[in-house]
Amino acid sequence: MNLLSRREFIQSAGWLLMTSQLRAARLLSAAKSPAYEWIRSPRILIAEGYNPPFYPSLEYEAEKAVRIAQELNADSLRYPAASYYAYFPNKSGYPIHPQLKGDPMRQTLDLCRKANLKNVAYVPLNHPFMEVTSKDPRFVDWAKKFADGRPMITEHYGFAEYYEGCLNSPVRDVIKALVREVLVDYPFDVMYFDGPYQGMQNAQSYCHCIYCDRAYRKTFHKPVPKQDDTLSLEDEIQYTNWMANDVVIAFLREIRDIIQQTRDIPVLYNDTSLLSKREWRSRALPVVDGFMFEAAETPEEKLFNMQLGQSTGKVTWTYVGTHTQYNREHLKNERVRGWFSYPLESQELLLDGATALAAGVGLVYWGLSRFFFQPEQPLSYESGRYVKRIFDFQQENDALLRSVRSQPLVGLLVGSQTSDWYAGRHSFGKAYQNCWHGAYQLLKANGYESEPFLDWQMSPQLLSRYPMLYVPNAACLSDSQCLMLVDYVRRGGMLLATHLTSVADEYGRVRKNYGLAEVFGADLIEPEPVEIPDLYLRLSSGEEIPQDPQVLPFRAKAGTVLAETLDRGHRRILGPAIIQRSFGKGSAIYIGSSLEAVYEETRMKSLRILFNSLLSHWLSGQRSYEIEYQSGVTPHFMASRDVLLLHLLADTGNKNKHLRSREEFLPVADVKVRIRIPQQRSVRSALLLQSGQTLPLTVRDGWLDVAVPRVWIHEAVKVDLA
Repeated sequence: MNLLSRREFIQSAGWLLMTSQLRAARLLSAAKSPAYEWIRSPRILIAEGYNPPFYPSLEYEAEKAVRIAQELNADSLRYPAASYYAYFPNKSGYPIHPQLKGDPMRQTLDLCRKANLKNVAYVPLNHPFMEVTSKDPRFVDWAKKFADGRPMITEHYGFAEYYEGCLNSPVRDVIKALVREVLVDYPFDVMYFDGPYQGMQNAQSYCHCIYCDRAYRKTFHKPVPKQDDTLSLEDEIQYTNWMANDVVIAFLREIRDIIQQTRDIPVLYNDTSLLSKREWRSRALPVVDGFMFEAAETPEEKLFNMQLGQSTGKVTWTYVGTHTQYNREHLKNERVRGWFSYPLESQELLLDGATALAAGVGLVYWGLSRFFFQPEQPLSYESGRYVKRIFDFQQENDALLRSVRSQPLVGLLVGSQTSDWYAGRHSFGKAYQNCWHGAYQLLKANGYESEPFLDWQMSPQLLSRYPMLYVPNAACLSDSQCLMLVDYVRRGGMLLATHLTSVADEYGRVRKNYGLAEVFGADLIEPEPVEIPDLYLRLSSGEEIPQDPQVLPFRAKAGTVLAETLDRGHRRILGPAIIQRSFGKGSAIYIGSSLEAVYEETRMKSLRILFNSLLSHWLSGQRSYEIEYQSGVTPHFMASRDVLLLHLLADTGNKNKHLRSREEFLPVADVKVRIRIPQQRSVRSALLLQSGQTLPLTVRDGWLDVAVPRVWIHEAVKVDLA
């Protein structure tokens, strides 16, 4: 590993600290503005432009849309300035819906102002919109091209096929002109951008259009590389960084500059693909005020995403409900989503909303079309009543929800560099996702609050927020990132790392040894793991518990071996499995397998107990609460100076293997929790937010004991401190 000198590290740390402080100062200044404060926790109703009532036929009625928003208790409406077509008269060159009459966007904003509703402008940044059947001669010219000159084509919602636009083509100027007209001519409160896109189904295909070829040659004096066996890693890195930074993110920065120089209002963008492999815009966070994670398959995944978003310091929004509430398993084309214009959600909508409320993020209901064509008012339908219930709770507890923040003990590193670049023989995307989520679930199951954060956002200042770091299977870490982790432990931090962590640099170039070898007290025997069935962890006590069938051979060099790997079928010990070492003022545990991924896939009790035994001596004295483990119940702790708030999410539904089927939930009875009362403080009152029940103030040895009689989907214990 090419280590930075101590002086170089301190200088880089100082620069990172300075830039972080400047960024924080700007955010603090912006937060004083009512507009920037409002975007932290809005209740938004989406008027989606990619389906009825906007597309294919334009049947939208502004009066009906505003009435539905009011009935659901939304405080804002998101209007689509454009989707496949523009839905307002403009001169940008963006195609206008052929059935457009008058100016429904202007009418909507006027009605919203009268109804005291705020407005969010939805503006697509190169989201596919150019129908293949169109006779517009510009579209083929603007399209991304394969190396043989064929235009790249995608589907979206199942209505048609579209050319994928290239941001190096003239479509770039058309989009900028569209943004200017929306910004200057309409009094929107927020600009929300879907994109920038550089393709959809072919997003990762290199573009060979004349515009890309010209720009690439100008910068690198060679043509765009072909994605075949001749593509070198260095060319792959070069093209990826060029397209992401110099084209896509640079375009978003140009758009943001236009806004700041014209009418400076909050800017958010769609970053649902933040953890997708090599998504071009995933590192555009510094350009904007916030972003939206749309939907997730499970409540745990949603809560994980929300906390990951908040670790960036940016405003985070999320969908309540989604445009894809249907499995469509018997359909050949999964792009045909089912129904956009029917209120088909059931009680799973309440859990989706409760998860967002617990995370303290902005709520965005998808969407208007669910009720637009129905014969009755929204509250006549189960979905409508559930949306209003969620929005009502947010409104009634707005001051409380705004005041509290997550209190993580553990920083959970999310290895996006690994999913982007690591190419080992056993490497594939799902493996790393299961590690992140399994680690998060293990910590939750043992009552330890954590906060996921992105590897590329690592800084000494960020790491200093956490008493402990959990680094699950992060194969790709740069030399400087490894040095930060070494220094973190040396200064007194606690580190738990697993499996392939630090075996390669940030671009997947494999090292001869772990980048963190001196902290682990271990040497890498070989960089590829082995897969063998029926492996077990043999603990120092002699107890044997299931081991991950994929293990990485390593040699213990320093520290204490806590467990070995037993190959039961061959009656042999493969070597050390878990090693603990003191290093400087801190301590590290290294596990040569992905036990967290096994937990994600099995929920094995023995693994939950093992991890608690590894971490309790580090963290038990600092934990904010204790909860008796119950399957399906997820705690989430938030606090302010004078309030402690423990959310309880009960995912106890009857969902079968079909993830998007309708679901009903049974209550969980008698959930016992203990909440630590800060020193020098006492309890003034305690109650349950959902039921309104006042709780007895039973405090023993600094802990408030609470028995929650019933949790149906969501309950929250609120403790006011004196």
